[in-house]
Parts: sequence; C-alpha cells; structure tokens
Amino acid sequence: MGNYVMVCAIFVCLLALALIALAKPLQVLCKLGLSAIAGGCVLFLGKSLGAAVGVNAATLAVSALLGMPGVAGMFVLSFLL
Repeated sequence: MGNYVMVCAIFVCLLALALIALAKPLQVLCKLGLSAIAGGCVLFLGKSLGAAVGVNAATLAVSALLGMPGVAGMFVLSFLL
C-alpha cells in the first residue's frame, strides 16, 4: 500500500511539472487555433458575400499567424487583383 501511494505521488508531481513546462506552448497553440477558426469563419462569410478569397490551408495559416489584419489584407488583395 505504501509503494502505491508513493508511485501515485510521483506521478502527480511529474504531471504537474509537465503541465507547468508546457503551459506557454499550449497557450500559443490555443491562440493560433482560435485565430484560425475566427479567420475561417470570416473568410467563409466573405466568400458567401462574393469575395474571391477561398477557405483553404494557406488562407487559414495566414489568418492564424496574422489574425484579423491578415484576413483584411487578403480581402483587400482579392479586390485589387
């Protein structure tokens, strides 16, 4: 019984250390994912209104990395080109 408690305590400590170490990268990944989702929704709405910007991996990557200014830039480029 004593060994089981010790193994569980070590596991909990290792899990806590892993979560602390991965907190910042997971936060960045979540921000990129939310930006991609929001940008995809705006791109889909723009596509349904007649803009010539499609929803694909490249446009989602731009919207994830640059955010809404990147999406606005894609719309401006689609109207200019």
